Amino acid sequence: MVLKKIKELSNSGFGSNINNEGERLITKEGKFNVKKEGLSFFERFNLFHALINMSSFSFFACLLVGFIIINLIFTSFYLLVGLDGLKGTTINNNFFDAFYFSAQTLTTVGYGGLHPTGKTISLIASFEAFIGLLSFSVSTGLLYGRFSKPKPQIMFSKNALISPYKDITGLMARVANPKNNQLINASAKIIYSQVEGVSRKFYTLDLEMEKISLFVTSWTIVHPITTESPLHSLTHQDIIERNAEIVILLSAYDESYSQDLHVRTSYKAEEIVSNAKFISVIGFSEGKQSVIQLDKLSDFEKL
Repeated sequence: MVLKKIKELSNSGFGSNINNEGERLITKEGKFNVKKEGLSFFERFNLFHALINMSSFSFFACLLVGFIIINLIFTSFYLLVGLDGLKGTTINNNFFDAFYFSAQTLTTVGYGGLHPTGKTISLIASFEAFIGLLSFSVSTGLLYGRFSKPKPQIMFSKNALISPYKDITGLMARVANPKNNQLINASAKIIYSQVEGVSRKFYTLDLEMEKISLFVTSWTIVHPITTESPLHSLTHQDIIERNAEIVILLSAYDESYSQDLHVRTSYKAEEIVSNAKFISVIGFSEGKQSVIQLDKLSDFEKL
């Protein structure tokens, strides 16, 4: 491993003015800790992005609500023109007859019990069938987009540690892939930031290994704290007083989706533990198969 002289990072994407920053730069879930204002809700809102990224329960709830709303709109149209041109109804202008006919038309089921004979109601039904075809096409596309979108679920240790490393110390964080998908060509990057004077400075830290070919079990990402490191000779109290934050960026190629995935997290100074080391999570089963205990990924012991 050849260590380079660590230089200040000027293109981190974050500003240096400490008066404009929040509690942390990036949340533990890897999202930017930024609130966007100055535009209306509809100028900021992206329907496709919302539907692709919301939970499965919320997604199907939105589809159900949309289905009901469209049916209620067309039900009101049918009731407005009257159900005289609709055969199979029991009572004229019955809400449930109009609603059931709307649902059958929207889904293009057409059981035959209810069918239009009047021109006006037939015209409305034709338009509703067209809306139904478009709606189901869009819903199918969104559903496929949600299934085909890579969903990285990389586990990060809850704390970063400063542990003994060779004849010096090192900053360490542990990551693992909890799923059965195969990840290859994984790469990591650590950005260290701290307040210096009246501004925040950013540094890209050298790593023991920046890449691994096969992400098989767990990976302990290590930054050797040499004399060139901005962490050199700092105590844990110094790290807290400088309001330090460590951002870890991880990329890998997912063979299941044939796409690159990107995840990130951050550690505040209070989440960095000094003079500790991770407890091993790798072992063997009775069948001589490698075993990783994911529930112990964050476990460490004080030295």
